[in-house]
Amino acid sequence: MSETEFPKLTRPPLREALVDIRLREELPVSVLSKFHAPKGFPIAKEMRQGQFQLKLDKDKPALAEVLAEGALGWRYETDDGSAVVQLRRNGLTYSILKNYPGWNGLREAGRDVWREFLAVSGPVHISRLAVRYINAISIPLGADYDEYLTTGPRVPKSVPPIVTNFLQRVLVPFEEEAATAIITQTLEMPAPAAVLDIDVFTECSLEGTSADIWSKLERLRGIANRIFFSSLTEKVLESYR
Repeated sequence: MSETEFPKLTRPPLREALVDIRLREELPVSVLSKFHAPKGFPIAKEMRQGQFQLKLDKDKPALAEVLAEGALGWRYETDDGSAVVQLRRNGLTYSILKNYPGWNGLREAGRDVWREFLAVSGPVHISRLAVRYINAISIPLGADYDEYLTTGPRVPKSVPPIVTNFLQRVLVPFEEEAATAIITQTLEMPAPAAVLDIDVFTECSLEGTSADIWSKLERLRGIANRIFFSSLTEKVLESYR
């Protein structure tokens, strides 16, 4: 199925869509004070990172010791929680959680914030690019998963057919694009929903101003689309059109 053959879904089961740009080296902590909230993202929360060591003693309870802790970046949210921007010392993530505008809208919004990031960071080098789509497909408890998922859970014929939980995670290389897809399927309760998490990434070496950033993300998105439409049955896809 080519990109032009993917059906248009008016009500996609999308829970989150994001683009992620990772730097080869972390920026200095001093850069964080120069970041400002992108337009339309008034809620700011500091992000911190730490290193911990677990001490084990047979005569004492396990004790976690903080080895190092420091500022990682800022998380900015819209008032309605529909979108989130993370500006970090090691890169940027732009997420849409509600009212998905389509790939073009996500890409352009991410590109605008990336320009603002570069204005503060100065020249940077990129080591990793990713797109991720998390979907939730409603499935009645006790239903035949084969009616919803093309690679749903399987149980032996000799055991009860009702599956109340499952987790499947596979890594698939796409050699032509030098990319890898992590495909995770799991059942979420109490309202049964099959979560289809598609994370596609590539390791790379690019300058922060390179146009290849966006062409590579475009190709990663194409892989994610192929996986999504190949993972759901026609019955499910029809319900989202």
